Amino acid sequence: MKVADVAKAVIKSINNGDTLATVGLPATGFRSGTVQLATVLLGKKLGGIYITTSRPSSHITAELEEAKADLSDLYFVDLVSMTVGGSTDDARTLFIESPTMLESILLNISLLERRLKSKRRFVMFDSINGLSIYSEPKVLKEFINVLGNSMRIKAIYTMMMTVEEQTDGDLAAALELLSDTMIGV
Repeated sequence: MKVADVAKAVIKSINNGDTLATVGLPATGFRSGTVQLATVLLGKKLGGIYITTSRPSSHITAELEEAKADLSDLYFVDLVSMTVGGSTDDARTLFIESPTMLESILLNISLLERRLKSKRRFVMFDSINGLSIYSEPKVLKEFINVLGNSMRIKAIYTMMMTVEEQTDGDLAAALELLSDTMIGV
């Protein structure tokens, strides 16, 4: 599925009143696909929180700026930079010491929600597969469930991004059970 088609499916899902989607992208276009999808959502005047497990938020910000995305209502929870010694001085980013600190991720999302100006909001979790490196499957499923249902209660559209080639059957089944819609999977 092309990223433009994925973006259309996400917009349709939002307009249908869904609150949780699993969005699968192939590994070869994952990085650019997540940037394009965030750019589309920001262009539709949604405010967002981007949780990154795949690369530092400073790199994603640079790619979004290059794509001419409006970053005025976008914030990050960065699970990478502190772990690898990257820059941690961006005021719109909350940095987590380790991707194993799942409770900190939930807390930081709650803190950033208060900063969002837009009434229509999204959370993009890039990628669930990245967390599977650091967490046991049972713990990861519990986290996904808590995150998904927390955002559902708050009516914040949440996208659990997955790398198609890295999503095993057990994780896919857990995501399908929780999600309102599966896009590109």
